[in-house]
Amino acid sequence: MKRLAIPFLAAALVFSGAAHAQSKQEPRPLGYKKVADALAALQKNPDAKVSHPGGWTTYAIQKPEVAVWSFVPQGHEAYPAVVRRLVRKTDEGTFVEMKVLCEAKQDACRRLAVHFQQMTAQMQQKLQEMQAQKGQEAKQ
Repeated sequence: MKRLAIPFLAAALVFSGAAHAQSKQEPRPLGYKKVADALAALQKNPDAKVSHPGGWTTYAIQKPEVAVWSFVPQGHEAYPAVVRRLVRKTDEGTFVEMKVLCEAKQDACRRLAVHFQQMTAQMQQKLQEMQAQKGQEAKQ
């Protein structure tokens, strides 16, 4: 699951600049009350690129903001659930906003959210290191 949509999201963040985990901006609403409704809407969206890493269903959309929707596969303890990570640019910088819609048991949903938060933090740290290295190379 660690490879879940990370290449796409990482590339988007590199082109957007360094990412920050939090912002004072209001979070964007998820827009759905049911996981099935989110899935149905993304299946109809011609701009959504679908992939199936490790049995998950992932939709990536580049406009108006980069968004990656990761749907938990059947058999996963948090099924049905979706995690949306949205790359947002604000006056404060660029950051990743994460929202989880989970219809499973509370403990399974919590573990899913924590796992995605950890993956996002690791990705942001690597991206910041890459940005710093590019800055050092430019000075030489």
